[in-house]
Order: sequence, then C-alpha cells, then structure tokens
Amino acid sequence: MDEEDELLGIAEVSARIGMAPDTLRYFERQGIVPSPRRDNAGRRQYTAGDVELIRMLVHLRETGMPLADIAQFTGADDKVDDPAGFRLELLTAHQRRVQDRRAELDRALEVITRKIADYSDRITSTPELLDRPDCTIAFTVQGDGPLLFLVGAPAGRAGFAALAHELAEQFQVVTHDPRGIGASRAVPEMAAPTPQVLAEDLAALVDRFTGGPALFIGTSGGAVTLLELAKQHPHLVDRAVLHEPPLVSLLDDPDLADRAKAAFAAAETDPQHAVQEFFDLTGAGHHTGPDQLPPTHLDLPQLPAEELDKNRYFLGQMAGPTVFYVPDIEATRRSSIALCAGALSHHQLARRATQALADQLGLPLIDVPGNHVGASAEPAEFARAVVPLLHN
Repeated sequence: MDEEDELLGIAEVSARIGMAPDTLRYFERQGIVPSPRRDNAGRRQYTAGDVELIRMLVHLRETGMPLADIAQFTGADDKVDDPAGFRLELLTAHQRRVQDRRAELDRALEVITRKIADYSDRITSTPELLDRPDCTIAFTVQGDGPLLFLVGAPAGRAGFAALAHELAEQFQVVTHDPRGIGASRAVPEMAAPTPQVLAEDLAALVDRFTGGPALFIGTSGGAVTLLELAKQHPHLVDRAVLHEPPLVSLLDDPDLADRAKAAFAAAETDPQHAVQEFFDLTGAGHHTGPDQLPPTHLDLPQLPAEELDKNRYFLGQMAGPTVFYVPDIEATRRSSIALCAGALSHHQLARRATQALADQLGLPLIDVPGNHVGASAEPAEFARAVVPLLHN
C-alpha cells in the first residue's frame, strides 16, 4: 500500500499532529475538522490527505483564526458555489490579522530585547566616558580583535548589546550612546544631534582608541552618521557597512517628506501622534517581502511616559536632520562601504532610500536577515550576514 493510501487511526493522527484525541473528536463534532471515514467497527480511519488538512487547520487555530471561520473553511464545499474563492477570502483576511499581530509582537519583542540588554549592561558593566566640549559620551568595549564600532541613531549601547555579544569573539567591539541617548544624557546648551555633530562625536571616540582607520557597522540613523564621518574624516574609515540609512532626501516623494516634517514638528507637544505618524510612513515595524506592501496604518498602543520623553528628543531633534541629510556622493565613492537592507524590509522607506543610494554609487544592495531592526531583533543571523561585508 502506498503511503498516500495508508489509513491511520485517531491515536496515530494525534501523535503526528500533536493534538489530543479528545480535542480531535471535539473539533469534529463542531465541524472544524472534517469527519473521516470509519471501518466496520466504527473506528475512525484518516488518509494522508485528511492528516494534512487537519495539520493546516491546527496552524490556523494556533495563529488565532476564529473557530467559526475555521468551520466555514472546512465546510465550504457544501455551503458556497465557489469554495476555492471563499477559502481564499478567509485565508487572505486571516493573513492580514496574522501580519498585524506579528507586527505588534515584533514591536513588543524589540522593546523587551532592548530592556534585557539595558538591564544586562547595567548589571555587568559600567560604561566608560568620553568628555566632549558640550556633553559626555558613554561607551562600552568588549572582545578582542580588529576594532569595530557599532553606530546607531537613536540606537545606543542597549540596542546593540546582543549584536555586540555576537561579534565580540572576532572583534574588539565599541558601542556608544549618541548624545542625548541612554547614559549620554542631554545637558543644557548641548549642540543639536545632527549627523555632522554625531560624526564629530564618533571621530573623537575613534581617536580615543586609535588615530588610524577602523571598521564600522551603522544601522538606520547610524548609517547616516557614517556617511558624514566618511566625508569629514575619511582616514578613520577602513570599511563601513551601512544598513538602511533612512534618507528621505534621496526619494522623489514630496508627500512622504511633508508627512515626515509634520511628524517631527508634532514631537514636542504630541509625541504619541508623532510616533504613530513616523511608524506609519516608514513601515519599519513590519516584515515585508518583495511582493508585500506594509500596511498604511496600524494603531500603536499608548506609549509609557519614558518612551514618550525619548521620542520628544529623537523625533523632535535627531530624526529630522538625519532623514533629510544629503550625502556627498563623490566623497562616499572614495570610501570603502557596503550597503545592505533587510530581506523583510521591501517597500519600506529605509530600504527604498538605501536602494536609491546604491543606484547613485553604483553599488549592489545586499540583503541581510530581518527588517529595519534586524540588528537587534535577529542579532546572530545579522552578525553572520554582515561580517563578510566588513572585508573588501
């Protein structure tokens, strides 16, 4: 008998799909899974096709499809004229729900990961300090090997903690909190965190270790900082990997630019609204493949006071100069850089901008794991992908 013709009892099916026999019987009574054939003694006999269908229905249940929808999916052949089209509608609607839920979980996971890294850093290390004329920059060093700086804006030491740990076996990894972020507290009369100012802070930090070139990985606004560093201090850059610099300046999209400006303008008085707008226009919290568009809007939960204060600073002072920064293409061409973007960032602002930059420079855009926050959300996979890019 072929495997496809093999008939299985309920105990065997239960073992294969990880569902108790009583649960299978209950779902059968509710019309959620189809009733199988029975032998002469009344025992259930499942075909391989039955098992695969039940397995799929279990996946639908585990991902939160309402039981009523699953029952409709199962009984479509007897209830509608176009069962295939009806099932497609049910699956498409459920796919949207799962994608929205995944985006919510990704945001929660990012916050949880950042907090774990933050508390771990507080427990295991005290940052070193670099005095600047108008502020103090906090930084942390770990590992041995070639000098590698991880650069973000607004991401700082906490955001890079997991990635730094992955890279510390091969590199001496330096992470720092940009001015106004984390332990690099904003102080009165501190210069605004423009890419030019952040690049000078970074240059001073590099000089703290070596007067010669170093390796860099920059993500999001940190990649923009590295573009300015390469322009002002090219002798410091041995090799730089730029991950998704969100350069609205490179996109011929006036509506997007206007929305970004409006979000930044609202940050001081209504940071919740500013965060919502920036989240929607960037699409950066979503996972989108080549054939997927990020949702135009997804309601964010009310942010706690601490996050609102952070975004007053980030969106109100740092984000605007960063996304509207105009890179010096000729200066960038003279530097050794690689451009990469998340394999799940398609049709999002930062990936579109990075593709535009790659086109101007005549460089390939290299896919790396995850989306815009892949460096923190998938640190091991991200590290494996970017380390080869640090070599010319």
